[in-house]
Amino acid sequence: MIMNKKMKLTAALLLSSSLLLASSAAAFDDVAGQDAAITKALQERGIIHGVTKDKFAPKSQLTGAQGVRMIVQALDLKGSSDSKAAHGVKGGAAFWYSEALQIAKDNGIELPADFQPNEKLSREAFANMLMQGIASTGNYPVIMMYVNVADADKVHPDYMGSIQTLLLTKIASLDEDGHFHPKSPITRMEAARLVYNAVEFVQKHKEIALPDQGDGEHLNKVSYQVEKVNDEVNKVVLTRANQPHPGYGISVAKVEFKDKTAVVHYELLSPDPDKFYPQVITDAKTETYVSSKYEVTIKPLKK
Repeated sequence: MIMNKKMKLTAALLLSSSLLLASSAAAFDDVAGQDAAITKALQERGIIHGVTKDKFAPKSQLTGAQGVRMIVQALDLKGSSDSKAAHGVKGGAAFWYSEALQIAKDNGIELPADFQPNEKLSREAFANMLMQGIASTGNYPVIMMYVNVADADKVHPDYMGSIQTLLLTKIASLDEDGHFHPKSPITRMEAARLVYNAVEFVQKHKEIALPDQGDGEHLNKVSYQVEKVNDEVNKVVLTRANQPHPGYGISVAKVEFKDKTAVVHYELLSPDPDKFYPQVITDAKTETYVSSKYEVTIKPLKK
């Protein structure tokens, strides 16, 4: 399962605690009920736009460029370079979607191989881009299970992880027959529902993910203790305490013996960007064994 290439634990979405507004006035007159509240909330934050002042065209197909722009704006992603001019330049002028494409790239979102800005976008392709966008904002808890998808045989293998995660987190859902319809073009309303749910999910879990923990130096602190196994062997236990989740680990890289000293070189392990981790404070531990003839000291591995 996807989960990012970089953790932005201090980032915060500039949105309210809930996108759903209490106002009964709809933003567009061609959507109703819950969809009307969703489109109104997203429109007021500039995430979606109508085809006219009063029409959203909820059943119209979403283009690739529209999909990328929606994801970037909904998740408040920022570019790490000059995003306005780096993409889509033709004849010296950038397209309206150039900045969004560059921001997506800067945040590690890989577009489909057959991506065309002005062509329709499949449901599975949008789901995969959205999940990558979510992943770029941080690591979030998810129960690792497999959701049975009736038309799983039609899903592109590279997209199944994203779809499974979106289903597990309730950002996406199957139809009443258990189908995802991966190859169907995604509609403007379907995309709006997904980004709405994605923002709600990110907001909710960022609030509980991690408290402010200063400069982060505590993440790298390692202690050790020596335990007697028998008269000839001692066990050395290294502890990296109070890590934000199990993704932060530690391992013994090597042990060097100098005179009467055993130097245990350790390596700090970073979270796998393709995994979700439960947000539980964890003590990461590793151990090795040395002869009791040696005094023990530890050092970080130099790379």
